[in-house]
Formats: sequence, C-alpha cells, structure tokens
Amino acid sequence: MFRIIVIRALALLVAPLCLFTAWITGMTETYPENLTEPVSSQNFGLFEAIPRYQGLTTDGEAWYYSWNLGLIKTGMDHKIEALNFIAIPLKYLLQGNNHIGGISYWDGKVYCPLEDSAEYLRPYILVYDAETLRFTGEVYELPQELHVDGVSFVAVDGLRGVAYTAEWSNAAVLNIFRLEDFTLKETVTLSAPLDRIQDAEVYDGVLYCASDNGAEKSILAVDPVTGEVTHLFDRNLGRDIEAEGFTVLPMADGSFFHCTAIGSIPVNVVFSHYAMP
Repeated sequence: MFRIIVIRALALLVAPLCLFTAWITGMTETYPENLTEPVSSQNFGLFEAIPRYQGLTTDGEAWYYSWNLGLIKTGMDHKIEALNFIAIPLKYLLQGNNHIGGISYWDGKVYCPLEDSAEYLRPYILVYDAETLRFTGEVYELPQELHVDGVSFVAVDGLRGVAYTAEWSNAAVLNIFRLEDFTLKETVTLSAPLDRIQDAEVYDGVLYCASDNGAEKSILAVDPVTGEVTHLFDRNLGRDIEAEGFTVLPMADGSFFHCTAIGSIPVNVVFSHYAMP
C-alpha cells in the first residue's frame, strides 16, 4: 500500500511538472560538424527528459519511453497519455534490479528488459499493459550466462513469435526466445559483432539496432535468420553524447528511424528522426 501511495504521489508530482517545463525544450545541443542530419528533432528538458532517458518503442499511434525505473506513454504529438513513474515491482527493486533498457511493443503489451546494473546477475523481461502501463504480472527470467553484462534491449518479432536479445559488449550471437514463454529457441551466429546496442526494433522481419559506439553512434540492420549484419549509417553525434532509445516507423515526412540521445547537458534529451539511407 505504501508503494502504491508513493507511486501515485510521484505521478501526480511529475506529470504536471512535465507539462510546465515545456519552455526548456527549446534547449539546443552543439553537435559535430559532420552530424548526419535528421529529418526533424525535438528537445525535452528537465522533468520532460527524465522519463525518456532509456528505451523507446511505438505502436504506430503512440510513443513509449522508459527510464531506469519507469515508463511513459505519449501521443505522436508528445502529450502524456499514461505514466508509471516507478514501474518496477517492489520484489525486483529489493533484488537490486534498477534499470529498464530498450523496450518493445507487440499486441497491446510493452516488453521491458530489466537488470541489476551493478552485478548483472538477474536479467528479466517484464510485460506491461500498453494502455495503462500497469505491470501485467508476466515476468520471465533470462539465462544469465547469455547476458553477462545485463540485458540492454529486447526486440519483439510478433509475426515470428519470437523476441531477440544480445550481449551488451561485442555480441557474437543473437539470442532468440519463444515469445510465449521466453524459453531459448536458438542462437544465431552474427557475421560481425554487435557492440553497445542500446535499443533495437523489428520491422518487416529485419532487426534494426542503435549502437552507442564511439563518436559514430551507428545504425545497423541484422538478418535474424542468417545473422548477417549490415552497417546502414552513422549519426556522428560525438563521444560526449550517449545514444539511447530507438524505434522504427515510416512517417509522412520521410523519416523511418527514431532515436533519443542524452546531451552533454544531462537534463536534456534529443529525439531525432532519420530517413532510411
């Protein structure tokens, strides 16, 4: 009961603050001259930025974001529709789990990778109702030996009935889990290692990935059947900016990839939209 009261209090506090800090979204970030130009971008500052620090996904009608402890849903116009500021159930918080990474949407549910970001001993997938962002009670523990540096993302391929994960650092294989119960189906050897993948999304059977590699911040494509890795383009954000959330959705303005990044000002999140090269 105490936890419920705290969560509701935080939600009531943060939601209006998010709305009243719109003035700070005009903050701009200085990027390198060789920046790959996005089609468009938005800036979120201070309390609007906090719940957008980590993962990103979409159902085509709304944006879903994660931060270390919670979830937020907005319309395509970025207006808040649902907020679960402390989404991790108490049981898992007490185990030391304190980090929700790159999330994925499928069939009315948001799939969230959860890890204890100190020792990485307890990787989980938790499932939330996409309408309310409430925890559904579905939870799956992943094999720790396949996630020795945690589980930074989950990408659901609903049409194939599977979900994908990979190691955080120089992953040599793609892990493929059955969506119905998250038992391991197989691993697929990759043609090139995937390093520092912050988030990933499936579109038309292709797994697209956003890397926080060096200054380049690369966008990659993976064939989950053959393991072939293709480098698509570099965002060239520089080393001081951290790539975070990522999703895929073709838009009327020509954009296809949608990415968030934390600027050198830590209270600023930049949401950028890129065309397919």
